[in-house]
Amino acid sequence: MKFTLTNASIIALVLIPVLYSSCNKDDDPQIDEVALMIEEVRQLTQPFKNHSAAVQAGWDTDISSCIEHPTEGGMGHHFGRMPYFDGRTNHLEPQVLLFAPDINGNMELLGVEYIVPFTIHSEEADPPTLFYQHFHQNHEQEIWGLHVWTEKLNPKGMFYDWNPTVSCD
Repeated sequence: MKFTLTNASIIALVLIPVLYSSCNKDDDPQIDEVALMIEEVRQLTQPFKNHSAAVQAGWDTDISSCIEHPTEGGMGHHFGRMPYFDGRTNHLEPQVLLFAPDINGNMELLGVEYIVPFTIHSEEADPPTLFYQHFHQNHEQEIWGLHVWTEKLNPKGMFYDWNPTVSCD
């Protein structure tokens, strides 16, 4: 086969974007760090997919009944580990595990929430951050919160407060 400029052009058009994208694919250290942290949270919470195991491990305070928004979706039940409500923002120490009933009535693990009370981190202060995400204010509960949907896919995003795929029914 005779190598022509046309063949070379086609090869260049195919290879250059592939090489460029493969070189840049993992160049964002924040994305790599967050992915690693999320995987560590998933490993940590793996034993707590069973709700009773989560309760026995200390996430035993049902902070809320199942929470659902009329248009945004749900959050589920918030089961808190009260000794962790001390202002810490360690990804391996979530203050809350989120559960909602599945189709069989069993409690399904959805994800985690990190909470910092206003009494520890003032509502006038800059928001705490974790996973390179800012916590959101909840004035009704007087807390900063950050949801992380580690187990239940959220089409609105992993860190969005409400999950349209979560229902309390």
